[in-house]
Amino acid sequence: MPRAAPHAAAEVTAERVVAALGLDQLAEALAAEIVTAGDPLGPPPVAAPGQGADAGWRTIAGQVAPVGRIRAGLRAEVGRALETLDPAARAAIEPSLVFWESDLGRRVLALEFAARAAMADPAADAAARAEFAPAAGRELPRVEEVRKLIATADLVEPAVAASMNVALAVMEGIADGADLPPDLLIADVWDMEPEIRADQAAWIEALIFLSTGPLDGPELDRLIAETTTPGGQRLNRIVDGAATAVLVPIARDLGRASAHRSKGSRL
Repeated sequence: MPRAAPHAAAEVTAERVVAALGLDQLAEALAAEIVTAGDPLGPPPVAAPGQGADAGWRTIAGQVAPVGRIRAGLRAEVGRALETLDPAARAAIEPSLVFWESDLGRRVLALEFAARAAMADPAADAAARAEFAPAAGRELPRVEEVRKLIATADLVEPAVAASMNVALAVMEGIADGADLPPDLLIADVWDMEPEIRADQAAWIEALIFLSTGPLDGPELDRLIAETTTPGGQRLNRIVDGAATAVLVPIARDLGRASAHRSKGSRL
């Protein structure tokens, strides 16, 4: 297959970041995860094959958080983040983009999105977590590599912060839709921080363990090395910030929709 012409060294645009990091695929993954997450005011999804959120909520969630809304939001937020960078900061990102545009970078992203697509199903999520636990108990070398990657890429803390912001937004939406004082619900979110932290850490460990399984040692070492570069770390912050900025208003809308649904009213 013919390959696209390489980008000029200093060319760091929103379009290039979106393409290099597969943000359109990320939008698809986030949309699927939102649909299967379940009604905030309903019972949790059942961790059995093929059983996620109820059909009615899946329809509502799909209307509130379509792929197009998430995709457009990610593109806009990345563009805004890049506009705040000076030329030196943009230049520092370029080597990381080269990595993600390489064959290995594209393979890593493809494996991650495939793992996220599988783990969007509650049963697959539970199975992936169950697979990591005994491996961690045996202290397998790959477990240590996975944990090293998670630590060097600083994956847990941003995920916890984003999850807290999303949970707060859901509660704000529920309070608004149910005509309740928001403080009554929002205060409960802070009590959930340990649970959210544990859940995010377990999900990330399972996801990385599953997605990096096909990588050999040198490939995993190259991936870990990329996460330590200034450009790689800045790109992570840009994507994390963009995703949070997109998901928070969606979460608020989902909370409001859940409250309306519980009252039997229309969106």
